[in-house]
Amino acid sequence: MTQTRARSASAQTEAFGLGELASRSGVPIPTIHHYRRLGLLPAPRQLSPNRFAYDERHVSALAAIRALRAHQVPLETIRGVLPALLEDAAPELDEAGWERLAAAQGIVDPCVARLLQAAREAFARHGYDGVSVGEICDAAGIAKGSFYRYFDSKEAIFVAAARSTVDAVGEALERGGRRLSESEATGELQSLLAPLAPLLLEAATRELRDEPRSSGIVASVARDLETRLGPRLRAPGSRAIPAARKVVETVILGLVRPALGVRSQY
Repeated sequence: MTQTRARSASAQTEAFGLGELASRSGVPIPTIHHYRRLGLLPAPRQLSPNRFAYDERHVSALAAIRALRAHQVPLETIRGVLPALLEDAAPELDEAGWERLAAAQGIVDPCVARLLQAAREAFARHGYDGVSVGEICDAAGIAKGSFYRYFDSKEAIFVAAARSTVDAVGEALERGGRRLSESEATGELQSLLAPLAPLLLEAATRELRDEPRSSGIVASVARDLETRLGPRLRAPGSRAIPAARKVVETVILGLVRPALGVRSQY
């Protein structure tokens, strides 16, 4: 523990700017700002009202966040476990190293991410009734007998898969690495969300049928997509979330409208 703290203290002296942090970590600047606002990163050293100094602690924290997000760990959970992970780890760990450390501590299980990806694709292509648990397990490369360690039913993984569209789409948006205008964001979000639109449409249909577990899924996905998209928009400050809301609503309505037989008025 003492050696870890000594390494951490040494790393703090190697300060650099936000652009360098983005370059070293591979995380776009808007996403770094988003993580800072959520309290996920160590506080940077303030040099002036609008300038901050970062160090290897921040590179390590971003690598850990990326590894955990790749396994669908919610940001709220990451905020709780990250300080202990950073305390216990060597600062030179890459994403694969963070993944192994988090798996060793029981924070992530690679099987969950594989099951969710397989379920998203299967439900989007074939619908709820056209997919079996066995088919999801086969696509994920996981024995069917192991499925119930992670989900208690097909309905449970359907709900989780629908909610996980936020992470699947959000991570793809973050990899873009540049700020977008509203029209650019609309086009990018539409291309990313289109393959998953049947899954969200079925979730909405199941909610209309009063399926208890499906209640609020689409609204939650829309709200969380707004949060993920906001830091990527060029709209400044308080305008970012309203702009993101407009983009998300436009895209979701545009994808759902053909299924309802409603023509666009534009």
